[in-house]
Amino acid sequence: MRLLIKITAFFLLFTTFSVHADHPDISIKGLSTELHDNVLAFLSLVQEDCQSPRWRINKLFAKAENQIKKALRALGYYQPIIKKKLIFKNHCWKAIFDIEVGKPVRVTHLTVLIKGEAEKEPAFKKLLTNLPIKKGDILNHALYEKIKQNLQSLALETGFLQNRMVKKILKVNPEKATASIELIMESGAQHHFGNIIIDQDILTSEFIQRYITFKAGDNYSTDKLAETYNALADSVYFSGVEIKPQIDETENSCVAVKIHLTPAKRHDYSIGLGYDTDIGPLGSIGYKNRRLNRQGHHAFLDLDISPVRSSVEANYMIPFSEPRYDYVSLGLGYRDEQPDTFRSQAAKLSLQYLHHYQNGWKQILFFDVIRETFSIDKEFQQTTFLLVPGVRWQNTKSNHPRRPTQGYSFDLSLASSPESTLSDVNFIQATTTAKLVTPLPWYARFITRTQLGITLTDNFDRLPASYRFYAGGIDTIRGYGYKKLGPTNNRGHVIGGRMLSVASVEYEQFITDSWGIASFVDAGKAYNTNNFTIKLGAGVGIRWVSPIGPIRLDFAVPLNDSDDSFQIHFAAGVQL
Repeated sequence: MRLLIKITAFFLLFTTFSVHADHPDISIKGLSTELHDNVLAFLSLVQEDCQSPRWRINKLFAKAENQIKKALRALGYYQPIIKKKLIFKNHCWKAIFDIEVGKPVRVTHLTVLIKGEAEKEPAFKKLLTNLPIKKGDILNHALYEKIKQNLQSLALETGFLQNRMVKKILKVNPEKATASIELIMESGAQHHFGNIIIDQDILTSEFIQRYITFKAGDNYSTDKLAETYNALADSVYFSGVEIKPQIDETENSCVAVKIHLTPAKRHDYSIGLGYDTDIGPLGSIGYKNRRLNRQGHHAFLDLDISPVRSSVEANYMIPFSEPRYDYVSLGLGYRDEQPDTFRSQAAKLSLQYLHHYQNGWKQILFFDVIRETFSIDKEFQQTTFLLVPGVRWQNTKSNHPRRPTQGYSFDLSLASSPESTLSDVNFIQATTTAKLVTPLPWYARFITRTQLGITLTDNFDRLPASYRFYAGGIDTIRGYGYKKLGPTNNRGHVIGGRMLSVASVEYEQFITDSWGIASFVDAGKAYNTNNFTIKLGAGVGIRWVSPIGPIRLDFAVPLNDSDDSFQIHFAAGVQL
């Protein structure tokens, strides 16, 4: 334990040194946070370090006053008084700026008008009501530009393609600290969508129309064009999408739209090799058929092989009337899993209905038919047949696809199996997993994770291994072997539990753009109501954002009794 603390302290000390060493001191006094940040954004000196040549620092320091004035003018301060000093000392340098911002320029006259057909449109009335600048506000040049951009963007979005700004005047009187704004836009006539011409021959035109979010006669909208492009590009069928509105050939304010679709390869194959510390060497083979017919049906086959867990799964996907959001899936799979605590062989036939909500949530209604042969403690083998209906909700949001610094994921599943002539066990099970990534200063992030599960059944001995809860391994509690934590029988062998509670906290600090370190603590256990004792694991790790994706290598020790003194965990993929 002492060794772990020392290693963690060393990593954090090294990180702090790496982040803060060799940086000059730039002191800016007399400004609010907003003004201070804007000045820093304009100052060229900020890009220099202690190793920069003295002549360059002097040159940039001479330019600093004009850069500061420009930064302050952008936020309405036209007459600042700036005192500055540059000091070279101890192989580095320090720049001091003492600033009196003076009286701010305020908007004393504001006129924003829309003339033409757009004048009566609700969207434009709302825009004029909620202008980012009001009379009496301090002048902000960025907000002035935003008003112009918002007017022209909304005009294009709503079909006013011939709009023009007939007047755009900003007058500033620095001595009187006043500003006058006058903006007038002529909207012109509103345009509509004309004929929609689709160039493709792999799917029925009726099926393609389900992806088109507008029809002839609708008001022209760039948002609708973008929505249609994204829908087609995100589908499995096309490798290229071109949408060309024929604006130059407009007739009677109608704009024809040509859509050219390049088909993706019908057959797609993949093969992979990897290693997972929980299940050992891993080989995978994948096959995807993107077009089984002209109605958009497609299928995929995945095979994963490892010493501990192997599986094969085939799925047949049938799109519904809204193929962007709705699918029916028919699945057939087989899984063989044999960690140290159990052996399981399960065959599954599955029917699923998948619905993607536009707010990012995904709902999956499923009905599984399962035949599982399993042995707990590797002695008594039994076979269970189950009919399992259920529902799952999932949602993930992040600010970056490979290394998010902010985001979350949530997964909630409810399943049950009523005992009958076709189902051997009566149970109800609920599981949830949630992860939260929070940004921290100095290119760091804080990762929290929780997993909860509960099973209600009156015949636990007949419950298959795949529906029992186990803990241990990189996805639950690091420092312990894969699925080695849980309630035990009278011989001391782990048999799995009715409940699961896991919580994890992790601090991750990147030193370069690609390399980082981490420290973490995991806690929890799989248990029954009469034997809940928390198991703790802690450790440090290395993070690498590789060309093929994020890679994690963790060194963890158990903080409670365990058969192992430490564990090395390796995994790849985004942590959300």
